[in-house]
Amino acid sequence: MKKIVSLLSTGLDSPVAAYLMIKKNFHPVFLTFLTFNNQNLIMKEKVVEIVKILAKYGKSKFKIYFIQQDLNLNLLKQLCERKLTCILCKRLMIRIAIQIAEIENTNLIVTGDILGEQASQTLDNIYAYNNLIEDYVIMRPLIGWDKLEVINLNKKLGLYEISSNLSISCHYNPQFPETHAKLHEIQNNEFKIKIHNLVRKAINSAELLEFHI
Repeated sequence: MKKIVSLLSTGLDSPVAAYLMIKKNFHPVFLTFLTFNNQNLIMKEKVVEIVKILAKYGKSKFKIYFIQQDLNLNLLKQLCERKLTCILCKRLMIRIAIQIAEIENTNLIVTGDILGEQASQTLDNIYAYNNLIEDYVIMRPLIGWDKLEVINLNKKLGLYEISSNLSISCHYNPQFPETHAKLHEIQNNEFKIKIHNLVRKAINSAELLEFHI
């Protein structure tokens, strides 16, 4: 069974993406980014609930890495072009996922991206992540799905009640997000925030939860 790093939120998409990979005989190591300090415990509890449901379809031992993302997002908001916040955030997540993959001895990363659903998931913006993954593979099992297909499978898996009951939406989203990002603009903004330092600090402060179902 091949190990994968699976980006997991409490939303509808990423749990379904993880399930599809489990059914293909991959074993996920989950990576969750926490925001809203006063809601962190609630989000952690939801993620654990989701993983317990997914565990019915795979191995009984699971890991979840939790990364505090608020400080990083505040820096992006303060120092970088606001239109790029979502793209810079996603690139930061991918960079951190790559480091977790290295720790876990895999080169496979899974996301719940659906083409065009969010600003970070337009075709141009998905392309803007490619320069990060030269030695890694990002799998996007939902890339051609529509939302109704995701919701229907979510319900069949028993995930819908958890995933649809979102506590708060992200308040870092810009009013006018970039949908056609240019790599040189992205890299100029990452230089402002010393992106590699943020990745190192995130890994050093990561919280690891390991449990058996």
